[in-house]
Amino acid sequence: MAMALSLPVLTHEPRKMTTQERMQPHNMVEAVAPGSCAEMVGIQVGDRVIAVNGNLIRDIVDWKFQTAGNRMAVTYQRDGETQTVDIEKGYDENIGLTFTDDLFDGIHICKNKCIFCFLYQQPKGLRPSLYIKDDDYRLSFLHSNYVTLTNLKPGELDRICEQKLSPMFVSIHATDPEARGRVLGRKGAEPILPILDRLADARIQIHGQIVLCPGYNDGAILEQTIVDLAKRHPDARGTYGGILSVAVVPVGITQFRERLAPVTLVDTAMANHLLDWIDGERERFRKRFGTRFVFFSDEFYLNTKREVPPRSHYEGFPQLEDGVGLVRLFLDDLEKLARRLPKSIPTPRSFTLATGKIAEPILQRFAEVMNRVENLHVNVCAIHNQFFEGNINIAGLIVGRDLVDALHAFPTLGDTILIPSVMLRDGEEVFLDEMTLAQVNSAVGRPVIAVERTPTAAAEVMLGQ
Repeated sequence: MAMALSLPVLTHEPRKMTTQERMQPHNMVEAVAPGSCAEMVGIQVGDRVIAVNGNLIRDIVDWKFQTAGNRMAVTYQRDGETQTVDIEKGYDENIGLTFTDDLFDGIHICKNKCIFCFLYQQPKGLRPSLYIKDDDYRLSFLHSNYVTLTNLKPGELDRICEQKLSPMFVSIHATDPEARGRVLGRKGAEPILPILDRLADARIQIHGQIVLCPGYNDGAILEQTIVDLAKRHPDARGTYGGILSVAVVPVGITQFRERLAPVTLVDTAMANHLLDWIDGERERFRKRFGTRFVFFSDEFYLNTKREVPPRSHYEGFPQLEDGVGLVRLFLDDLEKLARRLPKSIPTPRSFTLATGKIAEPILQRFAEVMNRVENLHVNVCAIHNQFFEGNINIAGLIVGRDLVDALHAFPTLGDTILIPSVMLRDGEEVFLDEMTLAQVNSAVGRPVIAVERTPTAAAEVMLGQ
């Protein structure tokens, strides 16, 4: 059972914060769990945690690392005064603090100028978070964000290895240093293999990403990249650490690529060639490592009109954040839903599913299943992304004004509109262009409801469950 060893005591004379401490703006306590160790020793909302066992706390990673043991001394500030309390608890037990942000010293900003970077392909006036150009290794560990590891500060690679921040999600793009440097928009070569080897030696497991940019990292460069990364699979190395999986995604461009390097899209012919080629490679990897190792994103299958592979192909879906396997999860959920649908509903209801162009065929299959229910009518409005243009055709990048325009032009609009929740800012009812869901409702003249992007979630609304 956790137990506080002492009540808060003033261990130093009141003093002003140091410059180093002032640079930690997000280390404030946001909540204290009732009955927790932190509450027992008197830590309060608004206190600023500075150190644990004398070690400066830079982020939630440091906090978890330093508080994993049974005993600790937590130093915090309140009203300019520094206090230290001793705490005894169970190993790995949470002492009950929630902070205002995971990164106490702020996000590490990316200095790359990647030829595919979405930040450089946006106009002004979108949600502020879209202009944050981060490349923070801590977000890779905490939230599965992909990082290039080219913006590490002195000592940070040592820290990753020391604290065993595993798994890491790394934007590799090419193992050829010159090619990687060009993709990242750097002035010179950017070798990645020595860093990957260092991480693997430290027992860190890695999921890699390749954004495929024809003319930069395709062809022989892509083939060599896959070969180099396969050599670093844990079974090839005989170690715990190494490259567990690699995702390949096609480059995306918008109409706002002014003064940027020219980029060629992955066309249907190239996508078909790559899918044919990778099948043979994956079979060799499966026999050698017990894994297919390389996974192509859903866009490759949708753009070539191929059936997405079965669930077993995705091996636990390690690359979902890169859009690898989302369609398969959707189709599997749809299959289960179809077996439990009622034959009819008592009152006629009609719905329109609004989505991006690329998902139209999948949503049409969903609509066909739902239309088997008597008194239920469902159709699909596929929205052309006039705002971003280019090859941007996913639902998550549809702005409010394009949604409204498309629904106004749609000839057979249902009584209720369903949109995937990915169109909205996390936790808020706001689109990319700052248009609110309420404004869209008003403009369309009928309810527009955001649902999770699964057939079950949409069906619950349609069936009134």
